[in-house]
Amino acid sequence: MDISNNDRDQLNKLSMKVLVHAGNARNFMVQSLEQIENQDNYAEAETLIKQANNEIVIAHGIQTSVLQKEALGEPLTYSVLFCHAQDTLMTAQSEILIAKHLIELISYKSI
Repeated sequence: MDISNNDRDQLNKLSMKVLVHAGNARNFMVQSLEQIENQDNYAEAETLIKQANNEIVIAHGIQTSVLQKEALGEPLTYSVLFCHAQDTLMTAQSEILIAKHLIELISYKSI
């Protein structure tokens, strides 16, 4: 069964939303680390890393909604864009996890 153009358009839109939110998350994470590197501002770094996490939660929710449809039997044609969105999300999640640990380590050492 071939996926309709409307379904492709919907998957493309969802893929772009995942990319936007994952990109926002990564941007907040970088800003968070810069707050520590340039200004020793741990409070602002913590606020920014929380914003990064919120963006990841949104992106992950969108990805999950697509995967749940497939799990319920709705056909899903392979999409390079969706694959890229998932890869970007996974990378951003990993970077944020590492950034959280770095912030903890750096703030602990500076006490």
